[in-house]
Amino acid sequence: LIASLLLVFNGYGHVLTQEEIVGPTPVPPGSVVARLAADLPEAESIVSNTWVIDWMRLVSELPQVQSRTVKINEKDVVLDESVYYYSRYGSPLAYSRALDLAATAGFEGLKGTRVFDFGYGSIGHLQMMALAGSHAVGVDVAPILKWMYRDASGPLGEGSVQVFDGKFPKEADLIERIGGGFDLVISKNVLKRGYIHPSREVVDPRMLIDLGVGDEQFLTQVSKMLKPAGLFVIYNFCPAKAPKDKPYIPFAEGESPFTREAFSQAGFDVLHFDVVDHAEARRLGHALGWDGPGGMKLDTDLFAWYTIVRKKSQSESIQP
Repeated sequence: LIASLLLVFNGYGHVLTQEEIVGPTPVPPGSVVARLAADLPEAESIVSNTWVIDWMRLVSELPQVQSRTVKINEKDVVLDESVYYYSRYGSPLAYSRALDLAATAGFEGLKGTRVFDFGYGSIGHLQMMALAGSHAVGVDVAPILKWMYRDASGPLGEGSVQVFDGKFPKEADLIERIGGGFDLVISKNVLKRGYIHPSREVVDPRMLIDLGVGDEQFLTQVSKMLKPAGLFVIYNFCPAKAPKDKPYIPFAEGESPFTREAFSQAGFDVLHFDVVDHAEARRLGHALGWDGPGGMKLDTDLFAWYTIVRKKSQSESIQP
């Protein structure tokens, strides 16, 4: 959610350049889908909820993507299947931990549901949700995404995908187009304390996220979009925090940007707040090969936090 020419997030939420995500030649269609599917046996073994495993297995059914070149701000940009689905640590299977936590918190499955992803970053996980029977909606402001996924919205399997470009919830017409009645709102690697309310001075404002509204307005809008008892899940992978004598890393501060009190005032019950999830994140990172040759040292490079809140039911919200 930083306005730049080419914005693709890795597992942390860090900005990747075109050179980092596209090799010397475009990958052949189907090759990345096959690579993602190869991660399934180990990745699904660390998931505890059956419907999440079923969702993960849909990665092998993702559509193959033909490489194409588009011109953005007078630059030729290659969009191949690697950019479309993977973007370095951006495997759609990285959503499995957040979905597994949602399932444990009471979300019973995707079929027949509406799911909204704030800052979706890549479309693979939304397509898998649609294949599982959900109406999956994503919003982001990254310029490259509207080019990459301009033809992606529509029916898919038993569900559908819709992706929107714009600043949510600042733009009233965007709120209207996205709609409501969601069973689950999820955000991965976007709603970090360091991005929204950094604890230290940030020299480069492009490293921050401006929601365009205050915390109260943001959370109130999320609450309005959710059905009663709907879940809001924030999950953040992060690198190690910088020592106090080193430059501050905003995307390393992965705790919730919103307080318990702010969630409560917006009509949520707080189920889990700033829960440390380093060990499970590292298990997932290993399953997805993030610690392969030249990759992370998971014990020192990968950290995670999550917060899960539930919109009060109608009967709860009218209690004196």
